[in-house]
Parts: sequence; structure tokens; C-alpha cells
Amino acid sequence: MSTEVPVKTDLHWIQALRGIAALMVLFFHMHLHWDLVPTLSWTSTITRWGFSGVDIFFTLSGFVVYRSARRSIPVQGLWPFARKRLLRIYLGYWPVLLLIALTTVFVYQAPLPGLKKMVFSSLLLYPNIWDNWLPPAWSLTMEIYFYLWTALIALLPQRHQIKAIACVMVLLAAWGIGWLIADRQGVFNGQQPLRYVFTGLGIEFLAGALLARAYDREVWFFRTSRITLPLCLLLMVAGLGIGSLSPYFDRVEVMRVASFGVMGVSALVLALTLERTRLTPPTWLVLVGDASYSLYLLHTFLLDASGRVRMDLGISSPPALLLFMVALPVVIILLSLWWFRWVERPIMKAAL
Repeated sequence: MSTEVPVKTDLHWIQALRGIAALMVLFFHMHLHWDLVPTLSWTSTITRWGFSGVDIFFTLSGFVVYRSARRSIPVQGLWPFARKRLLRIYLGYWPVLLLIALTTVFVYQAPLPGLKKMVFSSLLLYPNIWDNWLPPAWSLTMEIYFYLWTALIALLPQRHQIKAIACVMVLLAAWGIGWLIADRQGVFNGQQPLRYVFTGLGIEFLAGALLARAYDREVWFFRTSRITLPLCLLLMVAGLGIGSLSPYFDRVEVMRVASFGVMGVSALVLALTLERTRLTPPTWLVLVGDASYSLYLLHTFLLDASGRVRMDLGISSPPALLLFMVALPVVIILLSLWWFRWVERPIMKAAL
């Protein structure tokens, strides 16, 4: 008899965590704008670490995708799973890329990037943030790569899947740590061999997969909220604290996993523990979580557009600039909710 409980699909705290992760990334990119206002510039002490919302996204994705793969692949085969996951990525991404292209040509009257960059960006073939037309798209490239790992693992007999996940995590950690010891300066300069093939960020994704299995088996620590919740909060603070010691904790993947990755995994455990309680997340945060993909893809484009609008309107006086900057994240969130409601969700429903 299986020891697993029925899969719970209405994970509201997971959606809330998506919303938090998206807001973290938004405010990370906001701090360059808020630095223009002395009243708001102090917030960069906090928002400068918002990029770690991506680490939360990777662990969340590992949880959700592996949970889906181990249910669907043994029954339906590999292609329906791959088709669904790829459509979710590309059909949410391409409309935003089209919006950027149309705005670039007809509003900004600026040239498009070179053909290679447009093609590679459109197909999500660049794992580096600086190569992509839409900078946040680098993480989508990594997501697709991780989906391949998940699919291959899900093809194994279930009794071997956890062992396979653990083995890959050990391999990735050993590769990253080994090169850090063997050629520290080269790694710090971004010259680690097979950096993206054996990316340490995969450890975060696979940790989410392990938590999916643990959650469905109702492992004890999800039921002991009085112990688990404060421990998770402590680990989140510790992960962020360690990550703040050096910029290399952001730039070197295996170091990032040991700091911001710990924060991301702990945040996921915290959310899953809250799912087992009677507490419910704020409705507005769940709504932001539902629209988190739209917010993640749109926010850098909207921030760039806001700078152009501010210059065109001549907003420079301290009171007007303060009001503009305070309203800016609210407007971006509302526009992302609108985009999700009227663009992303209808496309997804029609395709899936």
C-alpha cells in the first residue's frame, strides 16, 4: 500500500510564495529608480537582495514540475508532459517579447537587436542574462534545461527516483566545489568549465523535487509547525546573511546555492508547512502569485518605459518624483495583473 497522501492542488501558500518571489525581483530592479529619491534610497539596503527571489522560483519550480512529472509521465508518456511545460514557458514569454518588439519599433523608433540575438532570445537559448533581449529570460532557459532533467528522472522506476535526484545533486555540488578549490580565480571570473551544463542552480530545483516527494508522503516536519516555522525563518535569515558577505555568493552558482539557495529552500518548506495549518495567505498576495509569470517578464520592460515617461513629462521636483516612484511598483503590479487576466490566461486556456 502506498504511503503517500492524495495530491493537494489548492496550494494557496505556494501561490503566495510565488507572489513574494516576484515582488522581491521587482523591488530588486526598483532600487536603481528609488535611489534617485533621497527619501527612498535607504530601501536599497533591503531591496538589493531581491534577486534571490529567483532562487525561490527555482525551488518552487522543482516542487511543482516534479510533482506533475511523476504523476503524468508514467501514465501519459513523455511528450504530453514536455508539451505542456514548454507551452507554459513559451506562450507566456512570446507575447511579452512581441510587445517589446512593437514598442521598440513603433514607440521608441529604435532598431531591433541583431538577428542572432532575436532568434536565440526567442527560442530561449541564452543562459546568460546579458545575452538575452529580455534580461529575466535567462532563468527560463535554465527552467527548460531543468525540465529535461525532471523528465528523465520521472522515466525511472519510482523506487529509484529519489536516489537519482540525490546523485545528481551530489554531482553538481562536487563539480562546483571541486572547481572552486582547483581554480578559484577562474571560477570568480566566470570561467568555470561546463558552468551551465553542471550549474549549481540545479541543486535548488532538485531540492524542490525532493520536497515534493516529502510533502506528498507527509514527512513529519511539515506537521510540526511550532518547530519548523521558526527554524525555517532562522535558516532564511542565515542564508541571506551568508550571501551578503561577498558579491561572489551571487555570481558563483555553488556559493549561491549555499546561501540564497538555503533561503529559497527554507522559504518553500515554510510555505508547505503553512499549507498544513488553518492559516490562509492574503488574497491579494495569492492574486499576485497567480500573475507572477507576467510580473516577472514585464517588470524590467515597464521600468524602462517608466524612465522614458518620467523624462517626457519632466518629472523632476522632489515631491513629484517621490509620488511617481512610490506609485510606480503599484502601477507595474496592476498592469501585470491586467496582462495576466486578459493576455496570458486566455492564451494558456486556449492552448492547454
